Amino acid sequence: MASRLRGIAACASLLVAGCVGDIGSGATPPGGGTAASGGGVNPPGTESGLCSPRLERRIVLLADLQFMNAIRDLLGEEAIEPGQAPDARTKPFAKKGIVVGTSLVHARLARAAYAAESLTGRFEQVTGCAAGEDGGDDACAKEFLTRFAQRAFRRPMEATELDNLWAVYGLGRETSLERGVSLAVEAVLASPSFSYRTELGDVANGDVVKLTAHETASELAFFLTDSLPDADLAAAADSGALHDPEELKRQTERLLEKPETRSSLSTTLIAAWGLSNLFGTIKDPGLFPEYTPSLQASMFHETELLLDELLWNRGADVSTLLTSRETFVNGSLAEVYGVEHTGASPEEFAKVTLPADERAGILTQPGLLAALSRTDNTSVVARGLFVRGALLCMGKIPSPPEALAGAIEELLKADMTERERAEARAGNATCAACHKQFDAFGLLLERYDPVGRYRDTLGGEPIDARVDLANMGDIDGVYTSAVEFADAVAQTDGFAACVVRHLVTYGTDDEALSTRDCQVERVITALPEGQRTLPNIVNAIVTSPALTERAKEQ
Repeated sequence: MASRLRGIAACASLLVAGCVGDIGSGATPPGGGTAASGGGVNPPGTESGLCSPRLERRIVLLADLQFMNAIRDLLGEEAIEPGQAPDARTKPFAKKGIVVGTSLVHARLARAAYAAESLTGRFEQVTGCAAGEDGGDDACAKEFLTRFAQRAFRRPMEATELDNLWAVYGLGRETSLERGVSLAVEAVLASPSFSYRTELGDVANGDVVKLTAHETASELAFFLTDSLPDADLAAAADSGALHDPEELKRQTERLLEKPETRSSLSTTLIAAWGLSNLFGTIKDPGLFPEYTPSLQASMFHETELLLDELLWNRGADVSTLLTSRETFVNGSLAEVYGVEHTGASPEEFAKVTLPADERAGILTQPGLLAALSRTDNTSVVARGLFVRGALLCMGKIPSPPEALAGAIEELLKADMTERERAEARAGNATCAACHKQFDAFGLLLERYDPVGRYRDTLGGEPIDARVDLANMGDIDGVYTSAVEFADAVAQTDGFAACVVRHLVTYGTDDEALSTRDCQVERVITALPEGQRTLPNIVNAIVTSPALTERAKEQ
């Protein structure tokens, strides 16, 4: 017991020493505060036309999915406690609201302890070291721990860090070599240098700081794969080759060939669109008995398959996501769509062509429409906010005043159609100021019921989905259907710019980023004409200063 207590104390010592370098004002030390997520500190551009960094030097907390993926990649699936395995389908897009407080710290300490204890029974398999009756080979154990810590921290180890690590190992070694390694592994995984990645840089050019090669590798890996740099990327960082834009591009293109990278990027977009919320929605079983967890999973997988087909297999322009009449359905989804299922079994997904006057890409997919509906009805507000925000990145709308909470509840309870509710909001000056900016988008989707089925009538009356989008820039005009609207949006830069914004945001944790900021505009400008494919977008992002440059603290 005394040895165990000394080990915990030594782990705590390593926790304090584990984050080296100066911490910028955007950083959040472990133990309190909110996760570092960016914040514009400089104007988007300068009079000379340069694109100034939006973000200061800082440290960035890994998301839970990234933290768990990194443990898995270091020590295997056995290192993840049953029931705690990361599910990429439900990964949050943003870290806003994550507080680095007691509960998060305790949770990560528990994950680190479990991972270290998982070495029991597979010690030699993982470490390559034998812990025989003679006590084992200390040199082998230290060689493993050095490699392990360097990969976990995504950078070379400092001499003081190694001294601390050997101290922790020594305490456990009093019991056995295996115990020494296990305790040291736990200390590494519990260290801030594992839970955080740094953006402190080492080369300054005026007020701009370039990230180190190791920081760039770490940012790139977590952006594209939600996990650690692989061996090739880590070697490029170690050699300094990653400072060369051509090598950075080569590494990006290599990673984009990997199925796991493609899947991760697709899931990032799905998370940005909020489709992961699908798994938390419920419907009135009396009205929609078909809406089961199995159908939800099928809806989500449909979107995964469509993105894989269009963005990766075909290399199509991202705008095709708004216009495609093809999709993939299994038996249950075919019933929602009202089309024939041609798969060999009810569970098999098969490609189908959907009615051109009813469906257009992701905007009319049942999963998205179901996630944006209430328990017993559709929601013009939720669907309208989605189109304005997640689909087109047109800017956030403030929440309604608390004083209106009662009136909103009464309006939702009233026996009215969604269009009638929208008209009631338009007649209230306080409500209309905000709702005029998004209700029309939601009304375009009224022909789709709460589980995404197409319908022409409601309560025996024809559904009127016609809207007049005034003062909406490139999408000004009168639209009679969601299909017509989606086709029109695909002809503009709005959707592609929003995709770029989402990806830059995820890669940099800059949640305040706008499509009007030069970090997004320069990526769009860099894309070859008519070739706004996802690989081209990712390459343009990775080779832009948005990922590799930070500002000095003001």
